[in-house]
Amino acid sequence: MTEFETVRTNRGQANLVALGVALLALTAVLGVALVVADGAFAGADREPGEHRLANSLSDRLVDGTGPLTTRTNVLNATAVDDLDGDALADSFPVVEGRDVRVRLDGETVAWTGDVTDGSTVRRIVLVEREETVTTTPNLDRDAVTLPRRTDRVTLDVDPPTGTRLTTVRANGRVVAHDPAGLTGNVTVSVSRFETTTLAFDANGTLPTGSVRLTYHPTRTIKALLVVTVDD
Repeated sequence: MTEFETVRTNRGQANLVALGVALLALTAVLGVALVVADGAFAGADREPGEHRLANSLSDRLVDGTGPLTTRTNVLNATAVDDLDGDALADSFPVVEGRDVRVRLDGETVAWTGDVTDGSTVRRIVLVEREETVTTTPNLDRDAVTLPRRTDRVTLDVDPPTGTRLTTVRANGRVVAHDPAGLTGNVTVSVSRFETTTLAFDANGTLPTGSVRLTYHPTRTIKALLVVTVDD
């Protein structure tokens, strides 16, 4: 064999080796690509359903007619405190048989199943907590001013013998009246969007202790509601 033929043979062998390596690398790349594509298609097939469910559940959680709200997009803090996985599934049948987690401002308030991944929907909501305040006002001026954000007031009326409380007004509007005299517990509705001044009409002086008031102011804060579905 001539020197030229030897060189050509060596080059041919080298080219075959390079071609084999290239084919091996191409096969590996195609294999990885198929695995990635398969995972992507599987995820694409799975995520829309999860996302739709998460979005639907979040809509229902903040619906104004739902069990957790006082009005649309305003959650009742007491109802949220009582929420757990069973209550979530009972109140929202769409959850049944699925792995779902509901978080509010970073705290998990209810979950069903084992949520490790899944699709998540986030939305800003308001959380409203109602408080109860009882006070015995000084009635020397025959009027009492209450703060805003209460929608009702209960009056425990107990005037001294011979004194009759006949009328209660809220911002000038008569909300309770009895010519024979109001006694016991009387609940009146007031506007939660304005300051309320209660005025009392009696046939004599009402000393302190004649009326005890219980009202229910609310405190509202902004929070992040996070719903995750791992179907």
